[in-house]
Amino acid sequence: MKLKTVSMLELRSRGRDVVRRLERGEKLALTYRGKRVATLVPECSGKNRPIPADDPIYRFVESAEPMGSMTNEQIDQLLYGKPSDLR
Repeated sequence: MKLKTVSMLELRSRGRDVVRRLERGEKLALTYRGKRVATLVPECSGKNRPIPADDPIYRFVESAEPMGSMTNEQIDQLLYGKPSDLR
């Protein structure tokens, strides 16, 4: 899953909008001079923690079969993508 980016300039000039995106559960990559320097994640706890609509767990649940069997490799590929995507 590729994160949307927010530059330091955008964070400084539109901080309130960035905070609203985080409140909606969006994860953001923070960049400085074009380089990714941090990941901004929403602060949530317990049951109220939102799960973003593009979370890979939904693909996993949709692919689950009652009493079916998947290998660990198949599960990893479904959740995380191709092995080359993990680097």
